[in-house]
Amino acid sequence: MVLLPQVEAILKEKHLGDVEAAFVVPARKKPELHIVVRRLKQGVKVSRADGYILYLIDSKAFEEDVVNMAYAETLAHKLLISYQPVQGQHFLRKLEKTYKKETILQLLKDLVSEHKLAAANLMIDVKYFLYEKVRRFVEVFPLMRAELVESLKNDAELLKGFENAAEELVQEGVLSKRDGFYTPSLDAVKSFEKIPVLSGLEQLRKINILRLSKAFSLLVFDMASRFTAPAAHLPDPDQYIYVTTARGPQPLSKQLDMLDFVKEFYGGEARVKRVGGLFNSTYVIEVDSVKLFAKRYLSWTDVKWVAARVWTAWVKDFSINPSTRMAKEIYFLNHLRNQGFNTPEILHVNWNGKILYTSYVEGTNLMTAWLEKAGGRNDFARQVGETLARIHGKGVQLGDCKPETFIKSAEGQIYVTDVEQASTEGDPAWDLMELVFYLGHYLDAEEAASFAAEVVEGYAKAGSLETVRKALKPSYVRTMALWTPPWVQKEIIDRVKEFLKA
Repeated sequence: MVLLPQVEAILKEKHLGDVEAAFVVPARKKPELHIVVRRLKQGVKVSRADGYILYLIDSKAFEEDVVNMAYAETLAHKLLISYQPVQGQHFLRKLEKTYKKETILQLLKDLVSEHKLAAANLMIDVKYFLYEKVRRFVEVFPLMRAELVESLKNDAELLKGFENAAEELVQEGVLSKRDGFYTPSLDAVKSFEKIPVLSGLEQLRKINILRLSKAFSLLVFDMASRFTAPAAHLPDPDQYIYVTTARGPQPLSKQLDMLDFVKEFYGGEARVKRVGGLFNSTYVIEVDSVKLFAKRYLSWTDVKWVAARVWTAWVKDFSINPSTRMAKEIYFLNHLRNQGFNTPEILHVNWNGKILYTSYVEGTNLMTAWLEKAGGRNDFARQVGETLARIHGKGVQLGDCKPETFIKSAEGQIYVTDVEQASTEGDPAWDLMELVFYLGHYLDAEEAASFAAEVVEGYAKAGSLETVRKALKPSYVRTMALWTPPWVQKEIIDRVKEFLKA
C-alpha cells in the first residue's frame, strides 16, 4: 500500500505543489495512486513506478467527469469502488456523494422511461444502483470487468455512499422509502417520464466525440491492459428491483409465461381460454377451482388503438405503445385500490413479454346486464355512474370507459377493470360520454336512452352536473358517429337534457 510519507515524497519529486486531493485504489497487481492537482494542462498523466501506478488528474477534469461524464467516467468510476483517501478527504467525499446521487438520478430516469407510470410501483434495493452502474460501465469497457467485479466483494462498504445519496433524494421528494426499499415518487415519475433511456451505446457515443488527448488515451488503455477479461460473474441488477403484487414483492427479473406462472404459483395443470373480441388478447386461466386473468398488451400495430387514435385525434389522445398501456394498467389498478375502489389484484408482471396476471373477478359486467335485460340493471347503471363520479373526484379519468369496464360481483360490489388508458390529465366528460353512448350500438333508441338516464342520475349523486353537460359536447359525441346510429344518439341526448332540466 502507498503510504502518506511516500505521497509527500512523490509530490515533491514531481514538483506538484497545488494538490486538491490524493487517494489510493487497491488492485490485485499494483495499487493505484491518484493525485488530483489544479491546472494540469494535460488533463491526465499516467506513469509507472516500483510498487504502484501513478495517475495525475486535473481537478477540473475530475469534477467534469463526475457531473457531466466528460471523460466517460473513466476518472469518476474510481469513486464507485473502494478507495483510501490520503489527502483532501472532504473534496473526495463530496464528489463521491455527487457522483452516486447523479448515478441514482440517471438510473431512475431510465427506469421511468422504460416502465412509465408503473415505476411508481417498483421497490428498489439500493444494490440495484451499484450493480446496474457497474454493468453499464463494463458494457463500454469490457476489459475492466475483472477490476470492477472484484471490487463488488466488499459491496457493503460501497453501498453506504449510495444509501446516503438515496436518503438525500428521499428528503428532496424524488424517492420514498418503504420496508427498506426505495420507490420513485409520483412527482418524480411524471417529470422523468419522457426522458429517453441512456444506454451503454450512448455512453460510447459520448466517448467518440471527446477531444481525446494522448494522455486520455493512455489512461483508458493503461487501465484496460492490466486486466484480462475472464467471465467474472456480475449479479443481475434486475433481481434487486421488485414489483408490488398481491402475492408480495416479486423480482422484476422473474418473467413467466402463462404455463410457467401457473406451475410456480399454483402447481397444477392449467386450462387457458382466450376471451374477448378480435382485438383483445385476454385470457382466463383455470387451475383446479381457481380462476385467473391474463392480459397481453399488443404492439402499436393493434388495429383497435390505431383506429381509435386516428378517429379521435382532435379530441382524445389514446396511448398506443404497449409498454405505456401496461404501465398505466399496473399503476392505476393499484392506485384506485389504494383510493378505496375495487380492482383486480395484480399477481405477476411479465414486463418483457408484456403480460399482466391478475385475479379473476366473478360477476356480470354492465354491458352484459343490459344486453340480457338482467334484473336490477337500472340500479347497476346508477351504481356505475356514481362510481365513475367518485373516480373522477379522485382526479382519475379512465380514458376508455365502456360498460364492460365495470363488473358487479355476486356480493354486489362494483369492480373497475381495464384501466390501460387511464390518466390524471384527461377530461371526465369524455369518460361519461363514452359510457352513455357506447351501448347505443347494441340497444334500440329507447333502451339506450333509459340506460343513459340511469347512468347520469347515478353520476350526479357524487359528481358535477357540468360534467354531464360537457358529455353532450358535439365534438365528443361526433366520435361515436360510426358506432352509435344518429337517431339513437339523438334519443340519448334528449333524455340527458331532460334530466338536466329536472
